[in-house]
Amino acid sequence: MNRIFFTILCLILIWSCTNDIDKNISTNLQVEANEISRTSLALEESIIYAFYSFQDYQNATIDSLPGCPDLTISDISKTVTLDFSAKETCASQRLTRTGRIILEFTEDSLQNEKVNLQYENYKLKDSEIQGARSFTNTQSNTSVPRWIEEFEDLIIIDEFQSRTKISGSFSYNLESTNGEFTSISSMGQIEGRNITGRPLKMVSTTQRKYSIACILEGWVLPNSGIEVWEIFRNPNRSLAHTVTFVSEDTCESKISILLSDGRTIILEQ
Repeated sequence: MNRIFFTILCLILIWSCTNDIDKNISTNLQVEANEISRTSLALEESIIYAFYSFQDYQNATIDSLPGCPDLTISDISKTVTLDFSAKETCASQRLTRTGRIILEFTEDSLQNEKVNLQYENYKLKDSEIQGARSFTNTQSNTSVPRWIEEFEDLIIIDEFQSRTKISGSFSYNLESTNGEFTSISSMGQIEGRNITGRPLKMVSTTQRKYSIACILEGWVLPNSGIEVWEIFRNPNRSLAHTVTFVSEDTCESKISILLSDGRTIILEQ
């Protein structure tokens, strides 16, 4: 009788532990999906500000820029400061932004235009972004400007003060129709660590494509694009999540994340 009771107890404990493991795995994957969405949004929403020229900002009005930031321009240092706050009358304010983005316009040794983008007390929705990004226009004299972005140790802090830390590089092509820029396409990769300290990697497999008209209306996610995010459990084992940007309307895109266990999660801007 004691042996039967002991066997039943062991089976109950094994089932209980297995159930807890399944719950933990499921929770981890959902947390990773939310972190991927948060990181993507942080990378997407401010790139448009780097592609305006210094002259564009000199001629800009508050309402002409996504999020309607207040502008401070220094002709001496060639810097532009964008101050964000909640504005009820801003039609393009679909995301809550507060704090500053500081843009510094320079040239490199090859006389390529460079824009350094610095975040200062900057918050996007419930997340804070810390660090800087560097954009270089490598084909400034062509009809299709090509920009290269590089950044190191960009930090994204969620509402619980957990930190994602990433470095990466992207290439951007700006396309125009009749002399007016209409779309952006990009490819890139990042690496770093997630909020649990696990290494992560992302590689674009197809181009992200953005509509500038949609960006000017406050929609920042690309209309299309596929990328693979790897989260490493140990140096020799990782799980891969596939991210697809899907446009369900003219401008309103969503993030479809195919998790490593086969489930799909749909997240919005």
